[in-house]
Amino acid sequence: MTEKRIGVVYLTDGRRDDLTYASVVALGLCHKREIDIHIVQSGFRSVPPPAVLRVLQAKGHRLATHTLSTVHRGLCGHGHITSTAYEKTEAIAAVSGEHDVVCYLDNDTLVMRPLDLAVTAPKTQPLAAVPDLSISTGFDNPAFFENCEKHGLERRYFNSGLIVINVPRWIGSGIPERYDSLIQRHAEFCPYWDGSCIHVDQCAFNIAANRAWETLPVEFNVQKSAFQTRYWDRALIRHYTGPEKFLPARAHRIDRQERSVLGRISRDCGELGLEIPPGYLGWTYWANRLRRNAERSKISRLIGQFLAV
Repeated sequence: MTEKRIGVVYLTDGRRDDLTYASVVALGLCHKREIDIHIVQSGFRSVPPPAVLRVLQAKGHRLATHTLSTVHRGLCGHGHITSTAYEKTEAIAAVSGEHDVVCYLDNDTLVMRPLDLAVTAPKTQPLAAVPDLSISTGFDNPAFFENCEKHGLERRYFNSGLIVINVPRWIGSGIPERYDSLIQRHAEFCPYWDGSCIHVDQCAFNIAANRAWETLPVEFNVQKSAFQTRYWDRALIRHYTGPEKFLPARAHRIDRQERSVLGRISRDCGELGLEIPPGYLGWTYWANRLRRNAERSKISRLIGQFLAV
């Protein structure tokens, strides 16, 4: 029997499809085996740029788009995170019938080097993910550990920008249903923050998973809280959390690795129109790194302590 391909799903409302297609191309160029990439478009329908299709097909990958009717839950986003984030379970469901393993990826992720997502497939649990580096360490919220104790929650807490699903276990787990029942309550009160919360879908996902998830190596989802640390340098996938993304590229944020990845996307898929700062402005990146020395040292220390446990 032929092994089914892994399905990778992106969810977009069309507002930042410059990120979506650049992320898709980076994944396609770096993935070691052929995969199916699905772009789930919330509330709209659009054809991918022909250059993106050509690049993916040349690597043996398949690209499909799906239209998702917007789910009106009466919930708002927060800042740069739109209410589309609530629809991740629907996006996963839209492609689950075609795959045994589905990997959900946020569109602000960028694959930095060759990888194979097959190794991330959950071994015994419904899902696998990477811990949220700024929350699990207490960097964002020093009261996180106390609040977990107070509300009977596990201290393990994943970032929902990369979620790898074993489809049969996921369907039978009740996690999607629990998530749907939790998001309204979470919008009113978040036990992790013991009050209001800015993380839209992520906390509800963690509560719904209820310990039924496997921890992946940090390299598969290094969030931007670890920017300019050794973890960022070693990332297989960088996740540009926060309002500043990898596009538009800015000289004070782009290092050699990122310049190389974006440069390859630009060469192979010029239709995307990426503009990359000239190399001689690289000094601004190092000046920024020096300016952030105290913050970098703090998060590096906290991540190191967290991973050592």
